[in-house]
Order: sequence, then C-alpha cells, then structure tokens
Amino acid sequence: MTPEFYKKEECRLCGSRALELVIELAPTPPGNHFVSADKVGFPQARYPLEVYFCVDCHHVQLGHVVDPQILYQKNYSYVSGTSPIFVAHLKEYASEMLSRFPIPKDGLVLDIGSNDGTALSLFKAAGYKVLGIDPAIEIVRSANENGIQTLSEFFDLEVARKYSPEFGKAALTSWLTVSSMRLPEWITGRTVSSTPVLR
Repeated sequence: MTPEFYKKEECRLCGSRALELVIELAPTPPGNHFVSADKVGFPQARYPLEVYFCVDCHHVQLGHVVDPQILYQKNYSYVSGTSPIFVAHLKEYASEMLSRFPIPKDGLVLDIGSNDGTALSLFKAAGYKVLGIDPAIEIVRSANENGIQTLSEFFDLEVARKYSPEFGKAALTSWLTVSSMRLPEWITGRTVSSTPVLR
C-alpha cells in the first residue's frame, strides 16, 4: 500500500476474497487528466490497472483503489453536459422518475456525484428544489454558477449529518454516476444502484 493507492483484497460488492485477475493492463495515469503542452513528454503518476472477477458473485471490478483526491480533485475534466447521448439518457431518467414516484412539489432532489448538475437541472426545471454533492472542485464551481446548488464534498455519513439540518431529508436521492469503484468504505450493504432512494 502507498499513500496514493492500495490493492483491494475483497470484492467490492459481496466482500469475498475469491478474486481472480482477468485483465492486467499497463499502469496508467488517471483518465481525463490532461497535461499542459509544457508537460508533454514528462513522466506522469501511473496506477495499476487490473481487472478482477469475483468467483462468488461474478462482479467484475478494478483491483486497486486510488486516492479519490487524485482522481476527482486534481485536474478532473469530465463534464456530463458535454455528451449529447448522456444528456438524452438523463432526460429520460428524470422523466421516468417523475412519472414513477410521487415526489412532493416542495421535495428536495439530491444527486450524489452530480458533476456539472445536468441531471439536477432537469428536476429544477420541473419545479423541484435540488442539491448536488460532488468532489470535483472546478466542476462544482461551474454547477453553482449555472444555478445548481452543489456542495464540493466527498459524500459520506459525516457529510450527510453535517448538511441534513440545513437541507432536510431528500424526497429523491440518486447516484447515477457513482460506481462501486467509488463508493466509500462505510457503506456496508455494498450494493450499488442508479435507482433512486425515496424517503
């Protein structure tokens, strides 16, 4: 283990230690971390990129955990709103959630890993209060400038407790862009879903 990454010895979904290496790629810099012209050709930090298969639950997963501050707070550049296909998917998602679930008009819609707020903007346009939580500092700044209230935080139990008195409980919580690779260790159920949680 290094301060920047460690090997995950248990399945991220079921906790089994029966993991088999199925793909081993060359160590790689974090995705979407582009370097400026003056740094082209210089060495970059690289991290193991190995894919493991859980024999017990059949979940396929990365074998190492990279410090999330490296992945999401240092030059993170992926923005949801720049992909027309993903925006179309988010429109369908928002429409389906609003038709399937009776969310009170004064209800709060919370999106964990909200990125630039594209999904939340659809709920806001429908008249709901919205709140995003995302660790990508620059992207959060942009979301706030575009009228989507977003907190620059890594979501965990402390963050939930810290902001619950101010914002109240969410009527709908989604985590569309959060994968099991990124969920914090305190989540004991280990299941991952883009299905909303209604309270």
